[in-house]
Amino acid sequence: MAKKGKLKKFAKKEAKERTVRFRRYEYLFLIVCEDEKTEPSYFNKYIEYFPKETLYLKPVGTGRDPKGVVERAIIEKGILELKAKKEVDFIWVVFDKDDADENATKIKNFEDAFTIANNENFEIAYSNEVFELWLLLHFIDVDKNTSIPRKEIYRLLKEEFQKIDGYKDYEYDHYKIDERTIEIVFKAGNQGLAIKRAEVLLEHHNENENKPINANPSTKVHLLIKEILKWIKYFSYKPEN
Repeated sequence: MAKKGKLKKFAKKEAKERTVRFRRYEYLFLIVCEDEKTEPSYFNKYIEYFPKETLYLKPVGTGRDPKGVVERAIIEKGILELKAKKEVDFIWVVFDKDDADENATKIKNFEDAFTIANNENFEIAYSNEVFELWLLLHFIDVDKNTSIPRKEIYRLLKEEFQKIDGYKDYEYDHYKIDERTIEIVFKAGNQGLAIKRAEVLLEHHNENENKPINANPSTKVHLLIKEILKWIKYFSYKPEN
């Protein structure tokens, strides 16, 4: 557990953030991501779907490896609880397999991420190999029996985006966030199909008892999205008179 002095030091970095009346929020929902650009931008999009001051959704990008993401989540949890003066209700960590199977050290770090997250009762939304698989599933089916390297996912994503009117010149750059990426997914992608496709992939690897590090292609981001959608529906529901 991070010490309060350390938490206050981190909290000062967010001093410029506009004042949030936390006491008016019923729930606090923290999402800590591996990527600093695409993933936080994607999850930030869901904030606008919540009625004002109902559920406080906070995505955080880290730029760290899986273990580092979970360790950062512990710190971010402490910071948010310190600021809100209440417990964080939901905590998800979002990270990728990437090249975690490259050597023994990376394998251990990847496995440690799951161990620490489970010990902290954090929910895990990993992707094998990358988060962009989840975005791609909004547009096409993916063969559950064939592993897909990252570069191929990026290529297919670019190919699908360029089929959409107005985006024929689209170039996907994993290292540079282009707001059009998120715009395309929300406007032209099929979220319902993406969830179903992700479920098929996950079920396949579960049936074959494949560990996350070997479960290519797969993602659990759809579980996080289903949780978010559940709360959006809850707060937006208006009973008939």
